Amino acid sequence: MREEIPDWRYLLIGAGPAAAAAAVAIRACDREGSLLMLGAEAEGPYQRPPLSKGLWLGKDHLDDLPLKSPAEWEALAVQRHLGDPVRQLDASARKVTTAAGKTYTYHRLLLATGGRARRPRDLPAELATRVFTLRSLDDYEGLRAALHPGLEVLVVGGGFLGAEMAAALSQQKGLSVHYAVAGAAPLAHILPPVLQKEIGARYEKAGVVLHPQHRLADLSLEQDRLAARFDGVGALACDLLIYATGMEANVELAQQAGLTLRLGGVRVDAQMRSSDPHIWVAGDLASYPDPVWQVPIRLEHWDNAEATGRAAGLAMAGAGEPFTHQSLFFSDLYEFGFEAVGRCEVQRVLRVAAERGGKAAVVYYGEGSEVQGVLLWNLWDKVDTVRAGIADRRPLDDPFWRRSLEAW
Repeated sequence: MREEIPDWRYLLIGAGPAAAAAAVAIRACDREGSLLMLGAEAEGPYQRPPLSKGLWLGKDHLDDLPLKSPAEWEALAVQRHLGDPVRQLDASARKVTTAAGKTYTYHRLLLATGGRARRPRDLPAELATRVFTLRSLDDYEGLRAALHPGLEVLVVGGGFLGAEMAAALSQQKGLSVHYAVAGAAPLAHILPPVLQKEIGARYEKAGVVLHPQHRLADLSLEQDRLAARFDGVGALACDLLIYATGMEANVELAQQAGLTLRLGGVRVDAQMRSSDPHIWVAGDLASYPDPVWQVPIRLEHWDNAEATGRAAGLAMAGAGEPFTHQSLFFSDLYEFGFEAVGRCEVQRVLRVAAERGGKAAVVYYGEGSEVQGVLLWNLWDKVDTVRAGIADRRPLDDPFWRRSLEAW
């Protein structure tokens, strides 16, 4: 164990993929500067996508989750103090204080504190052991331990996490799965109607009971079961509920530091530097200029966390350059999978191109003839092509798109 020091050249608050990528980037440029990573969780940086995907299906294992081993972090000269969250950030003194009362000063600071799962409002204490969220490894292990054959489970949330959890749980032995979404179908905020219909039919084939247009209003305990009431459409009874309605960015430290906020996160420039010249921000917190369109964006995806973390780390070490990465997001549901880049919102769909027989599809999003996002449905190894087309601002009628993506 290295000698404890109070003053650090690089101080990283957060121990997720953004902080991990920043640490590696810093060490690629500066092997000598002292570097400390502070994490709220007891675990070091680990992969989170398997928590709602591969761990349930046997494709991933707990031993595979860490991004690096303790020995690898040691070789990088990255000290990690875990399980002690930072509670105070005094930007004027360049000092942080943890829950355990430890204080550290810094020259350059990274905020990469991610977010926390949304929970139902005013949840009675007696329901706490029956209502689950999924954000951390502890959350996964708690939910896994609570599930057993014969239970009736309700998943609430039409976004990525809800869609993945409903699919994963429907493939667990002996569970009865209900899935309530506020919209017309799972992932209705992204998928066009033709794909909404296809994925909805697949849930039903797996035995999932879908409940569209169900917006959760209230939870109570009745006859030792959860009663979930929905606006205007009655109630559902279940044994356990997985509440998967997104996350809230952890902006409290940024607020203490007086940083400029934007889009629910922290405004940064193209090198991930905040309004304080000594503080950089990465991951779910960072609201940065879109590398193509220059409008502010904030993304909550794994690829974005790694890319913004790397950019912040390079800039902190004096090797920064303008951020040009177009982040990828993806999901896997049964035999379906998709990858997408850019602004992919269902109300912005320009065109849907589908392979005969419906196995693969390309969805184009944007405004007018301007392609600002593309979703690849069961179509692989095309992400870099999509990025190039968007970066070049190729319009929808450019032969590039059909030639590159639709050569079924």
